[in-house]
Amino acid sequence: MVNIIEELVEYSKLAWDRGLTESTGGNMSVRIDKNTIYITPHSSIKHFLTPKDIIKITLDDKVIEGVGKPSSERKMHFLIYKERPDVNCVFHAHPTYATAFAVSGKKIPFNMLPEAILLLKKISYLPYRMAGTQEFADVFKPELKAGKDVFILQNHGVTVIGENIKKTYEKLETLEFVAKVFVEANKLGDVHEIPQKEVYEYVEKISEDK
Repeated sequence: MVNIIEELVEYSKLAWDRGLTESTGGNMSVRIDKNTIYITPHSSIKHFLTPKDIIKITLDDKVIEGVGKPSSERKMHFLIYKERPDVNCVFHAHPTYATAFAVSGKKIPFNMLPEAILLLKKISYLPYRMAGTQEFADVFKPELKAGKDVFILQNHGVTVIGENIKKTYEKLETLEFVAKVFVEANKLGDVHEIPQKEVYEYVEKISEDK
């Protein structure tokens, strides 16, 4: 049975291997308990991660286990977990197409595809702040309180959060897929979105089926 550290490593490597982040970019974490998380190390190429590289750290920035330095953007992770008790995983990454939207200032029309309607209906667009600073972390606070769980970070990348590692990764990959589809479809001509009435009907049906 895969343990939580192995699962974090597996999905972090998957994100890198599928081009959802680049070089040493991105950082991933998972909550262990109310005040403790596992997080990827600073400046690491995710393809080469092993369980021994993962850092165990408290939300008040005290390293419990691990020989390397924790991610330089850990303040963002700390704030998210403190603000949202329902969140148990954070993935921050630099996927090409979604990051292009972050740089252009345009919004991703997620109503193009049924699957995206469910996974990406809570997108938030955050202003630029220097990565790794408390100011960078603090811009998340009001949107977290509003229940948002997908964040496009101006001139930076994206952050997605969820109840577990698998569901968080699903949001990240779906976000990039939708961004790519829009860019490619736009080259062909008009992009057609699902009418808002049908969006509501679809969400309601899925909710009933659950």
